[in-house]
Amino acid sequence: MTTTLTRLAYTGTLEIVECANCHMHFGVLPRFQKDRRDDHKMFYCPSGHSNYYSGKSEAEKLSDQLAVEKRRRGYSETALQAQRDQTRATERSLAAYKGHLTRARNKIAAGNCPVPDCGQHFSNVREHMKHKHADWHLIDPETGKAAEL
Repeated sequence: MTTTLTRLAYTGTLEIVECANCHMHFGVLPRFQKDRRDDHKMFYCPSGHSNYYSGKSEAEKLSDQLAVEKRRRGYSETALQAQRDQTRATERSLAAYKGHLTRARNKIAAGNCPVPDCGQHFSNVREHMKHKHADWHLIDPETGKAAEL
């Protein structure tokens, strides 16, 4: 009996893979290895043991990272919108306080007491306020202090 050895000259590139069962090293084409990492399908070593890549591929890792970044962006946009809403509410409140202060100053300028349920007319409203309404203060929204009447 004669044995004929056949040789194949190969000048391409092979990726070396180690079988998870028998630890035999064998070569596969780079495209084959990439495809198996991406699709997680089984492949076999020369001894017939099944192998597969269970870890996430680069594409899967990037997809996960993109999903995380999209969620972060959504949270940031929601927080930004909440801050804008709060700013608008504060501005409206400030405008309302300014209106109240202006009305109180106008009443005082006209000689009327600005305290609700009083409204009496005096030639010297300041003296009336000192004696009759000493604990009543109108707060200036710009300074946060008692308004100068």
